[in-house]
Amino acid sequence: MKVEQHILDVAEDLFNRNGYTAVGVDLIRDEAKVSKTTIYRHFGDKNGLVEAVLNRRHLRFQDSLELAISEIETRQEKLSAILDWHFEWFSTSHFEGCMFMNALAEFKNRDESISRIALDHKRWLLNLVSRAMGQEPDQTQDKPEVIMTFIEGLIIRAKFENILDNKALYKSALLKLLA
Repeated sequence: MKVEQHILDVAEDLFNRNGYTAVGVDLIRDEAKVSKTTIYRHFGDKNGLVEAVLNRRHLRFQDSLELAISEIETRQEKLSAILDWHFEWFSTSHFEGCMFMNALAEFKNRDESISRIALDHKRWLLNLVSRAMGQEPDQTQDKPEVIMTFIEGLIIRAKFENILDNKALYKSALLKLLA
């Protein structure tokens, strides 16, 4: 495994579990068993490491979500697949909420680059929802915006309690939002 990828894996896990501010370069160094110099050589500084973690995570999410809806025809089935993808994510042992939301909470007004990466991820997800609904970019975004807010709310709820037993309820609610 390349050293850079190993550092990213360790940093992503630590940031995901503990937040960005609570995790220092020393902890990442110790957990990754590399020198600080190696971390700084690859990423410049801690914020550069946060940016790299978020960019890599975005690409992983993008590939996975695009694949989840790629073969589906109807908008109801596409949105259902997006919701299923999220429930699958919620059920993983490493789910700790949304790292992009957390980045905005910790870096808004402090680091424009990190905030931009997080906001771009959210804009991409909104665009995915719009495309799944068959909407063109110039059409009103009212329904995609409501659905995006619904999904974001599920992410927050799933961070703090088990919502998996209510999956059918949430799918039903999502389909009602389409009407």
